[in-house]
Amino acid sequence: MVLYCIASGLVLFLRPDLSSRLLTPWIAGFVFLVFTLSYLTLFTKDRSNGFSFITLGVIGLNFLMQMTGGNGSPLFPLYFLPVSIAAIQHRVWAFPAAGLILAIEALSMLLTAPYEPHQWYAFAGFAASLAGVALITSYITHGIRNEAKEAKDSYEKLLSDAHAVDPLAGGTNVEALTEKSRQATHVSVAREREGAFGALIDMISGILPAHTYALFLDDRDDGVFSLRGIRSQSRSASSGTVEFARGNGLIGICAARNQPQYLPYMVIPTKSLGYYSHDVPVKSFLAIPIVQGDRVAGVLAVDSLEHDAFPADTQETLTRFTPFFSQIIEKSRISMELDIRAKNFAALHEMSSVLSNSLEIAEVLEQLTDQIRSVVPCDFCAFLLYDAKTKEVIITALRGYDRRFIGSRFPLEQSAILTHMLNQWSDRRVYTIHHDPELGDRGREIGLFPMKELQQPLKSLFGRPLVAHDRFIGAAFLASMRSHAFTDYHRNFMDTLLNQVSLVVDNSMLHRRIRDMARTDGLTGLLNHRTFMEKLSEEYKRLDRDPRPFSILLMDIDKFKAVNDKYGHPVGDVAIKAVAKVMKDTARGSDFVARYGGEEFAVGMVDTDSRGAAQMGERIRKMLEKTLVTRVFDGELRVTVSIGVSSFPGDTKNVADLVTMADNALYQAKRSGRNRVCLHQDMKDADVAPAKPGR
Repeated sequence: MVLYCIASGLVLFLRPDLSSRLLTPWIAGFVFLVFTLSYLTLFTKDRSNGFSFITLGVIGLNFLMQMTGGNGSPLFPLYFLPVSIAAIQHRVWAFPAAGLILAIEALSMLLTAPYEPHQWYAFAGFAASLAGVALITSYITHGIRNEAKEAKDSYEKLLSDAHAVDPLAGGTNVEALTEKSRQATHVSVAREREGAFGALIDMISGILPAHTYALFLDDRDDGVFSLRGIRSQSRSASSGTVEFARGNGLIGICAARNQPQYLPYMVIPTKSLGYYSHDVPVKSFLAIPIVQGDRVAGVLAVDSLEHDAFPADTQETLTRFTPFFSQIIEKSRISMELDIRAKNFAALHEMSSVLSNSLEIAEVLEQLTDQIRSVVPCDFCAFLLYDAKTKEVIITALRGYDRRFIGSRFPLEQSAILTHMLNQWSDRRVYTIHHDPELGDRGREIGLFPMKELQQPLKSLFGRPLVAHDRFIGAAFLASMRSHAFTDYHRNFMDTLLNQVSLVVDNSMLHRRIRDMARTDGLTGLLNHRTFMEKLSEEYKRLDRDPRPFSILLMDIDKFKAVNDKYGHPVGDVAIKAVAKVMKDTARGSDFVARYGGEEFAVGMVDTDSRGAAQMGERIRKMLEKTLVTRVFDGELRVTVSIGVSSFPGDTKNVADLVTMADNALYQAKRSGRNRVCLHQDMKDADVAPAKPGR
């Protein structure tokens, strides 16, 4: 780049004998410089490269001017552009940019017109103009930057003040408790509090004059003291965010020791006080703790430009004012807590209305996860229900996690946290809230889910069992990528809400059990005849809209009456349950399987033609041939089935005829020797006869 700057001053492209030979390599090298600099800037984030781009811009402009006539080029005024851009980027850059331009042009003048005074006069005017543009532009941009910085500092301080008066410190009507809504509310409270602090400081300064009064508060209860109010005669006093940790600096030492800190003769730099942006000739400094109960809630810092400005009687007078600051802090805290509690009840009421909208567990919990995430600052939310019969956990609702896993099951023992919760409930009949505020690097190894896709690098976790009517029915979990995300208030809110959720989930599960009892056969757990016909009716309507293959299997246990007569009805029930189990294990998830009546069974097969239905029937038949039903007094009991198949549209385009056709095919299977599958399309007209009892 230095060589290119020198080459620009040598005006190589004003000489016809050189310009043609150097043009191509010069452009190639310039493009290489631009590419290299762009690469370094992109991957090193080096801010200083900004001036290098300005230098390249000057070199490029000089090249264009040489190509268009040198000093007489109409593009000459464009030199003011890189100087202005440099001033906008950084006020100091404007002057070296102007110096570079003048150096290149001065060298060009020495080589092309060393003895032409009028051109040097013009150059001097250009130099003065360029310097003036650099000076004015840098001054204006510096002022704009300072104003922007002050506005940003004020905004950050206002947000910090608003955050400080929020009892939740980050998280309840669902809308009223979102972060933006709370922030707007707390900004107004913070302004009121700041006004009260300012009025009190003004009153104190009227009685005991000082150079600066600065108020630091630990209003987030984290041991960090932030500047919340300042009155100063110095323009160097900061209005932005200034913080000290307990024990650090004069402010932190005063808070840690809970004793006034007085320096009658300042010897340390005033910048160490934190609230000055430049050195100020402060001669004495006093810091007084503001005590609230048994903790230091703040520090009042006072300084003066005179030595030993705060003797013992002055210190005592100032100390008498500190309880007033405590009263303002307490008033703001109580006011905000009352406001938040009112909104908390509104949020619980709104969520309760969601809980009462439906008895469908998944639907209710899915809506609830959205509302919880708008109230509590969590990245992940999960509701897991426990099936006591299978000892499995069902993932019922997820937010933040991969939603494909909703409805998935896994054994309870594969979740260490859920196992611990259930054991605690089983042993002591008390539920234990799980709270890990700081997981560190263990977030993926906490043993909540066995699926790798659901194992996230969490930093904090809150879990609460769902318990109702003396039964453990599941758990709810909130997780965050931030440490200490869930305050006491968040946990209390969730505990109250999840009490209601537990009752609603329990009622929903009871409703589901009652509904399932009405829809299923009590002996086999399959759909009953009425429900099978309802599902057939739904499927028929779908086929009217979207004609696709559909098949029905009707099957009957062979010689079942003989089983009942010989071994009794209890053994017959065992045989029915054995057939039902084989059918459930063999059928696909999209099929619907029913006990059609007595020893008859039916299967509705979606998107299946007669060939696919026949293959399914053969699998069921062969499986039953190998199945031992039970041991009886004369050996082993095994049963076989006969199966009839009808299909749409292969057998008929009138879906209402499918059941009759399947029944006729079943009768044909019986007539042909039993223990076989018969398709309606394979029957001969002469073989079709009404089905008869005693099959």
